[in-house]
Amino acid sequence: MASALQHAPINEIGLVNDFARVPEPRHPSARRLLDYWQAVMARGDGFLVGRDVPAREIAPLLCNIMVNQPLADGTDIRVRLAGTSVRRRFATIGKDTRLSALFPAEDFRHHLAAGHEVVATGRPIIVDSSLKRASVEELHMEVIILPILDRDRATPLLLVGVFYFG
Repeated sequence: MASALQHAPINEIGLVNDFARVPEPRHPSARRLLDYWQAVMARGDGFLVGRDVPAREIAPLLCNIMVNQPLADGTDIRVRLAGTSVRRRFATIGKDTRLSALFPAEDFRHHLAAGHEVVATGRPIIVDSSLKRASVEELHMEVIILPILDRDRATPLLLVGVFYFG
Protein backbone atom coordinates (compact mmCIF):
# COMPACT_ATOMS: atom_id res chain seq x y z
CA MET A 1 0.00 0.00 0.00
CA ALA A 2 1.38 3.41 -0.95
CA SER A 3 1.80 6.04 1.72
CA ALA A 4 1.55 9.71 0.88
CA LEU A 5 4.75 11.61 1.55
CA GLN A 6 3.86 15.05 0.28
CA HIS A 7 1.36 17.19 -1.54
CA ALA A 8 2.59 20.76 -1.75
CA PRO A 9 2.66 23.63 -4.28
CA ILE A 10 6.13 23.93 -5.74
CA ASN A 11 5.88 27.26 -7.50
CA GLU A 12 3.77 30.31 -8.20
CA ILE A 13 2.24 28.93 -11.41
CA GLY A 14 0.25 26.30 -9.58
CA LEU A 15 2.28 23.14 -10.06
CA VAL A 16 1.88 20.55 -7.32
CA ASN A 17 4.28 17.68 -6.77
CA ASP A 18 2.68 14.56 -5.28
CA PHE A 19 4.97 11.93 -3.77
CA ALA A 20 3.90 8.46 -2.69
CA ARG A 21 6.25 5.74 -1.47
CA VAL A 22 5.50 2.42 -3.15
CA PRO A 23 6.66 -1.08 -2.13
CA GLU A 24 7.75 -2.27 -5.59
CA PRO A 25 8.62 -0.52 -8.85
CA ARG A 26 5.97 -0.39 -11.56
CA HIS A 27 8.12 1.15 -14.27
CA PRO A 28 9.93 -1.63 -16.20
CA SER A 29 13.26 0.24 -16.16
CA ALA A 30 13.04 0.85 -12.42
CA ARG A 31 12.33 -2.86 -11.98
CA ARG A 32 15.35 -3.71 -14.14
CA LEU A 33 17.61 -1.42 -12.07
CA LEU A 34 16.35 -2.92 -8.81
CA ASP A 35 16.85 -6.47 -10.13
CA TYR A 36 20.41 -5.62 -11.17
CA TRP A 37 21.18 -4.02 -7.78
CA GLN A 38 19.77 -7.06 -5.96
CA ALA A 39 21.85 -9.46 -8.09
CA VAL A 40 25.04 -7.49 -7.39
CA MET A 41 24.23 -7.27 -3.67
CA ALA A 42 23.63 -11.04 -3.55
CA ARG A 43 27.32 -11.58 -4.38
CA GLY A 44 28.07 -10.26 -0.90
CA ASP A 45 30.85 -7.77 -1.63
CA GLY A 46 28.79 -4.60 -2.08
CA PHE A 47 27.76 -2.48 -5.03
CA LEU A 48 30.65 -0.25 -6.09
CA VAL A 49 30.96 2.80 -8.33
CA GLY A 50 33.44 2.01 -11.08
CA ARG A 51 32.82 -1.72 -10.93
CA ASP A 52 29.03 -2.15 -10.90
CA VAL A 53 28.04 1.21 -12.35
CA PRO A 54 28.45 2.04 -15.12
CA ALA A 55 27.90 -1.48 -16.39
CA ARG A 56 26.92 -3.14 -19.65
CA GLU A 57 23.93 -4.85 -17.96
CA ILE A 58 22.27 -1.50 -17.28
CA ALA A 59 23.72 0.55 -20.14
CA PRO A 60 20.28 1.53 -21.54
CA LEU A 61 19.31 2.91 -18.12
CA LEU A 62 22.34 5.13 -17.57
CA CYS A 63 20.72 8.22 -19.10
CA ASN A 64 18.15 8.06 -16.28
CA ILE A 65 20.61 7.53 -13.43
CA MET A 66 22.30 9.81 -10.93
CA VAL A 67 25.03 8.99 -8.45
CA ASN A 68 24.66 11.20 -5.38
CA GLN A 69 26.81 11.64 -2.31
CA PRO A 70 25.33 12.67 1.03
CA LEU A 71 27.55 15.31 2.62
CA ALA A 72 29.35 14.18 5.77
CA ASP A 73 27.62 16.86 7.84
CA GLY A 74 24.19 15.59 6.72
CA THR A 75 22.98 18.96 5.42
CA ASP A 76 22.79 18.24 1.69
CA ILE A 77 23.44 15.74 -1.08
CA ARG A 78 25.92 16.39 -3.89
CA VAL A 79 25.20 15.18 -7.42
CA ARG A 80 28.34 13.40 -8.61
CA LEU A 81 27.02 12.05 -11.89
CA ALA A 82 23.79 12.65 -13.82
CA GLY A 83 22.62 10.94 -16.99
CA THR A 84 21.43 12.91 -19.99
CA SER A 85 17.72 12.50 -19.24
CA VAL A 86 18.22 13.79 -15.71
CA ARG A 87 20.33 16.71 -16.93
CA ARG A 88 17.58 17.63 -19.41
CA ARG A 89 15.05 17.72 -16.58
CA PHE A 90 17.33 19.83 -14.38
CA ALA A 91 19.22 22.11 -16.74
CA THR A 92 21.21 23.56 -13.83
CA ILE A 93 23.02 20.31 -12.93
CA GLY A 94 26.77 20.76 -13.14
CA LYS A 95 29.83 19.57 -11.28
CA ASP A 96 29.14 19.52 -7.53
CA THR A 97 25.50 20.60 -7.81
CA ARG A 98 23.65 20.18 -4.52
CA LEU A 99 20.08 18.86 -4.30
CA SER A 100 19.18 21.94 -2.25
CA ALA A 101 19.81 24.01 -5.40
CA LEU A 102 17.48 21.83 -7.52
CA PHE A 103 14.35 21.66 -5.38
CA PRO A 104 12.13 23.96 -3.35
CA ALA A 105 12.82 23.71 0.39
CA GLU A 106 9.98 21.30 1.27
CA ASP A 107 10.77 18.94 -1.62
CA PHE A 108 14.47 19.09 -0.76
CA ARG A 109 13.76 18.06 2.85
CA HIS A 110 11.95 14.95 1.59
CA HIS A 111 14.81 14.05 -0.77
CA LEU A 112 17.38 14.59 1.98
CA ALA A 113 15.43 12.47 4.49
CA ALA A 114 14.96 9.67 1.93
CA GLY A 115 18.68 9.69 1.10
CA HIS A 116 19.65 9.47 4.76
CA GLU A 117 17.13 6.68 5.32
CA VAL A 118 18.53 4.62 2.44
CA VAL A 119 22.09 5.01 3.76
CA ALA A 120 21.04 4.19 7.35
CA THR A 121 18.91 1.14 6.51
CA GLY A 122 20.69 -0.18 3.42
CA ARG A 123 17.26 -0.66 1.83
CA PRO A 124 15.91 0.89 -1.37
CA ILE A 125 13.15 3.47 -1.47
CA ILE A 126 10.79 3.67 -4.43
CA VAL A 127 8.69 6.79 -4.94
CA ASP A 128 5.88 7.51 -7.38
CA SER A 129 5.93 11.21 -8.23
CA SER A 130 3.71 13.37 -10.40
CA LEU A 131 3.68 17.05 -11.24
CA LYS A 132 0.14 18.35 -11.63
CA ARG A 133 -1.45 21.65 -12.53
CA ALA A 134 -5.03 21.57 -11.26
CA SER A 135 -6.22 18.09 -12.28
CA VAL A 136 -3.85 17.76 -15.27
CA GLU A 137 -0.83 15.53 -14.79
CA GLU A 138 2.10 17.13 -16.59
CA LEU A 139 4.85 14.73 -15.57
CA HIS A 140 4.70 11.26 -13.98
CA MET A 141 7.81 9.42 -12.87
CA GLU A 142 9.07 6.70 -10.60
CA VAL A 143 12.22 7.35 -8.59
CA ILE A 144 14.25 4.53 -7.08
CA ILE A 145 16.98 5.25 -4.54
CA LEU A 146 19.54 2.51 -3.88
CA PRO A 147 22.44 2.40 -1.43
CA ILE A 148 25.87 1.89 -3.01
CA LEU A 149 29.51 2.53 -2.09
CA ASP A 150 32.32 4.54 -3.60
CA ARG A 151 35.47 2.80 -4.84
CA ASP A 152 36.97 3.05 -1.34
CA ARG A 153 34.22 0.66 -0.08
CA ALA A 154 33.55 3.08 2.80
CA THR A 155 31.91 6.23 1.40
CA PRO A 156 28.14 5.80 1.12
CA LEU A 157 26.57 6.91 -2.14
CA LEU A 158 23.09 6.81 -3.62
CA LEU A 159 22.24 5.35 -7.00
CA VAL A 160 19.09 7.17 -8.11
CA GLY A 161 17.02 6.12 -11.11
CA VAL A 162 14.45 8.56 -12.48
CA PHE A 163 12.08 6.86 -14.92
CA TYR A 164 9.25 8.66 -16.72
CA PHE A 165 5.83 7.23 -17.54
CA GLY A 166 4.11 8.14 -20.79
